[in-house]
Amino acid sequence: MDSRLDVLGTWSVAVLGATLCVLATVITLDGSQSDFAWLEAIGRAAQVGVPIAVGLYAHHLPPFRRFGTLLIVVGFGWFFASLAGSANDVVYSVGRISGWLVEVGLVYVMLAFPAGRLSSRVDRLLVGAVVVTVVVLYLPTALLTDGYPVPSPWTTCSEDCPVNAFQVVSAEPAWVEDVVRPVREVLTVALFGAATLRLGLRLPGASRLTRRTLWPVVAVACARLGTFALTIALRRAIPDSDLVAALAWLLALAVPAIAFAFLIGLVRWRLFIATAVQRLAARLRGHPRPEDLRAALADAFDDPTLEVVYRAEDDAGWTDAEGRPVQTPPAERARSLTEVRDDSRAVAAIIHDAALREDRAFIDTATSYAVMSLDNHRLAAQASALVREVRESRARIQASADDERRRIERDLHDGAQQRLVALRIKLELAAEESDGEPPRAALLRGLGTEVERALEEVRSLARGIYPAPLADRGLVEALRSAALQGALPTTVLAAGVGRYPQEIESAAYFCSLEALQNAAKHAAGATAVVIELSDDGDLRVEVRDDGAGFDPTQVTAGMGLSSMRDRIAAVGGALTIQSRPGGGTRVSAIIPLEVKSPARPTPV
Repeated sequence: MDSRLDVLGTWSVAVLGATLCVLATVITLDGSQSDFAWLEAIGRAAQVGVPIAVGLYAHHLPPFRRFGTLLIVVGFGWFFASLAGSANDVVYSVGRISGWLVEVGLVYVMLAFPAGRLSSRVDRLLVGAVVVTVVVLYLPTALLTDGYPVPSPWTTCSEDCPVNAFQVVSAEPAWVEDVVRPVREVLTVALFGAATLRLGLRLPGASRLTRRTLWPVVAVACARLGTFALTIALRRAIPDSDLVAALAWLLALAVPAIAFAFLIGLVRWRLFIATAVQRLAARLRGHPRPEDLRAALADAFDDPTLEVVYRAEDDAGWTDAEGRPVQTPPAERARSLTEVRDDSRAVAAIIHDAALREDRAFIDTATSYAVMSLDNHRLAAQASALVREVRESRARIQASADDERRRIERDLHDGAQQRLVALRIKLELAAEESDGEPPRAALLRGLGTEVERALEEVRSLARGIYPAPLADRGLVEALRSAALQGALPTTVLAAGVGRYPQEIESAAYFCSLEALQNAAKHAAGATAVVIELSDDGDLRVEVRDDGAGFDPTQVTAGMGLSSMRDRIAAVGGALTIQSRPGGGTRVSAIIPLEVKSPARPTPV
């Protein structure tokens, strides 16, 4: 419903504006004394139609809706200035008085561009000064003068102009021409110059977007200022000159020219925003991080001072990425804060050029990408936390398994092994006591031999569960001890390798042991195995053989390989296997030494 009303209002304004253009044309043609009446009529119609048309365009752009409405209203007001082309005394007089009021509207829309409001106290004072000048020095003279100054931007008559229909005195006082007119003309030029200067002063410290928008208006305003000052000076010096008449026409056409400059500025604004949105989409393709967001927004919208801030933990304000408090930009400043909301909760904010405050394309794009980036960051953090939990859980399981190995080894050593030793001694004593009974002594000594074999098997089992050299003398000595018992001749090379946390030594040892056993079982034709250890900040373990090799893509990893990968991954490392037919096999593991020891279960 609101959309239909908006369309209806637009068409109504357009029809009314076209009607006023036609009226301005008819009035000008009827009262023109020029040889180029049609050109004059077209110029008067442009004074009315161009501002209204540009205002309608601006009204349909959300950031400039207020300015568009203002320009439409001012365009309607400029129609009354075109009445100065009439041959009727009253209509002519209304037009000439309206021409004075036009200056107020012109200064106002210039200073209000593009937001549609006067953003500073200085701007309001300037507009107020123009109003005071018109009310005090212009309007009262309509009751005193018998004619208006010519040539004028609002009429082409110079000698046979209609008389002032509002004069209430019999003769114009001399001081009006000698004092009031010079003073008000100088003041008018000075105030318009101050307004132009105000526009120009916005450029140096403005963002690129604001500069692109204001430059056309500043350029046309400077041209009008020069034309205005020259026209006033020459009208007093050589009032009947054709040059003054030409300058007056240029001054009149400056009104649609400024409106057209507004249009150019708005179009440049839209092109800039469209290009910026494209650049932003290209920069934030994929999975942007929060730190990427600020850089991408600042680059896309050419605003190096743009900041992304986050809600403080106590919800009392905003902080930067480092947690430092950030002050909210004060009202009526060059910076503005736009909140980024996830549902109804403000999760972040963007501090940006105030010119973008009302631009929905910027707001929607920036906040959407901000929410996306923050969601990606949150999901990545959750995924990282889950991976960390899995890694820590795997490390705890591995540590628990190693503890259980050591407990079993300890129980075998302190329990079964000691009992078997005691039983072996008792059997030997019993055999000595039974020397008189050879069959019984032989039986007891035979049982002692079986117990000795069982004891060796228990010792071998205990060493395999958790070798004593690993706990007592470290990784290198444990591997050398294992190499002496290996089925293949094995060489252990170690450079700069010392002692490490228990879980790291355990993972490296059992991984190497599994690789050594795999070489003995599966490396057909292998004649030797080399185990090489090095420490360059990371512990590197490499087991290589000179066997037949295999194609890793054609072999399914079994329990042994899976166990090796899990052991190395449990301490934050990575395992790789390189092999090719006829080229042997190389098993490599890299274990970062800064990994924290996994939490161990509390003994029960």
